[in-house]
Amino acid sequence: MIPRDAADEALRQAFSAIASSDAGDAGALALPPGLTAIAGSSRLCGFARTVQLQASDNLGLQALAVQARPGDVLVAVGGGDRTALVGELLSMRAAVRGAAGFVVDGYVRDKSALALPVFARGAQPRKPARQNFAAIDEPIELLGVRVALGDLVLADEDGIVVVPRQEAEAILGQVQQVLAANEAARAQIVAGEDLGWLESALRRRS
Repeated sequence: MIPRDAADEALRQAFSAIASSDAGDAGALALPPGLTAIAGSSRLCGFARTVQLQASDNLGLQALAVQARPGDVLVAVGGGDRTALVGELLSMRAAVRGAAGFVVDGYVRDKSALALPVFARGAQPRKPARQNFAAIDEPIELLGVRVALGDLVLADEDGIVVVPRQEAEAILGQVQQVLAANEAARAQIVAGEDLGWLESALRRRS
């Protein structure tokens, strides 16, 4: 695990207030559609703990849950679609340790009883095995996007973005520029002065 300090938590809190679309405009890596909010809040933000699961087996995710620290997002791939990888008890184990939630390329069960926000493919009732260990805290490919230990994962109604940890401060700075530009655009729209870019684009096509 990577040590974290007050500055890391301040960074997480800063990104917690940012929309995924604004983070994406500032350079965060956007996941393609496929995973949506299944339970709990439709928003989460935290530092990735990663696991590459074996088919229909969540032992590695169980191990991560009992190692979780406040602000962790447990990110899992490789479990297949025949079983639910997250259920009530697993979510409780992570919740009591302060985890922020789960992002799982797979399915969940016990939707109404899940203790944390979970982004996944959907729900189904069949439980997984807990026999085969898995690679923990190694880089994984989540829907084609690389996620490494300590990256920031931000998810909301629009989707999921990944902020590589070494780029987080720079992207946060870019976000402030994105927000300022959006605010200026809103003011121009209200004033009826926002269509100069459209007129220029149409002239280039004529």
